[in-house]
Amino acid sequence: MKVLITGADGMLGSSICREALKQGYSVRAMVLPDRKTTVLDGLDIELVQGNLLDEVAVAKAVEGCDYIINVAASTQIWPRRSPFIWKVNYEAVKGLVEAGKRNNIKRFVQIGSASSFGHGTKEQPGNEHTPYNGEAYNMDYIDSKYQAQQYLLNEFKTKGFNAIVVNPTYMIGPFDSGPSSGKMMLTLLKGSLPGYSSGSKNFVYSLDVAVAAVNALTLGKVGECYIAGNENLSFEEFFRKVCSVNNIPFKLKKLPDFVVLLVGFSGSIWAKITQKHPKLGYNMAKQAIMTQCFDASKSREELNMPTTPINVAIDSCIQWWKENKYLS
Repeated sequence: MKVLITGADGMLGSSICREALKQGYSVRAMVLPDRKTTVLDGLDIELVQGNLLDEVAVAKAVEGCDYIINVAASTQIWPRRSPFIWKVNYEAVKGLVEAGKRNNIKRFVQIGSASSFGHGTKEQPGNEHTPYNGEAYNMDYIDSKYQAQQYLLNEFKTKGFNAIVVNPTYMIGPFDSGPSSGKMMLTLLKGSLPGYSSGSKNFVYSLDVAVAAVNALTLGKVGECYIAGNENLSFEEFFRKVCSVNNIPFKLKKLPDFVVLLVGFSGSIWAKITQKHPKLGYNMAKQAIMTQCFDASKSREELNMPTTPINVAIDSCIQWWKENKYLS
């Protein structure tokens, strides 16, 4: 069976390629033209170049495939409002679905976001039934991922299209060449992180998410969503784990919420003036003081998703960075 994996050169996409090969699938990996694909070097895959906004390229990529795992997305958070984000995260999904229908694919796995559900506390974490609260984020990235999810669920409900959505929380792992989600961890290890905020997140090993995504080709229920997460940790707990894994002392101080918000507000103002990406914008600051906890039991039970300790995920990420000269 052949599976098309879009966004194959990202941290999660490259992990999904490896997991799909491990499970015996033939892999066609779609990447943007002229992209560096070193994270895919040595893999027995068919590499195709194309833009998801190009209907002809999408048709060629889907032709002959049995499954699609759509990982590709614009994760842009500044500027937080942009028509381009909607084109990639929503319109491109619709194009892929139509191409999938023409080729009678067996199942479409969408990589969504846990932010498409309301978050909660450690004691009462959010789950797949917690209503979406996008107004808390005020970002096109999050709104577009939610609307793409709703489109796919409606395609199943009204037309029987075999779609399933895997919703990762905050991923940590190898192949983070951006770096993307591991950026704050890399900043800490380089000694440039000024402190930590009062918020919390659900953290998950990216390789565990890859297993859930590939398992979703045959497991789970179509027309449903699966939060792919693991440990609910405060930022203090997470950064202490990072320091412990790397054998360095924990010296960070907790920043008051008003300081985090003030820095974020100043960052957004300066970004508008200079047209440069802020290190911390106001909406990012608001998220930094939220308790964004989730329950991932449904993915564990129905997709056989592993629960690798976050310490292992942190170590795997750090070792990959060292091997690839991101850290000495």
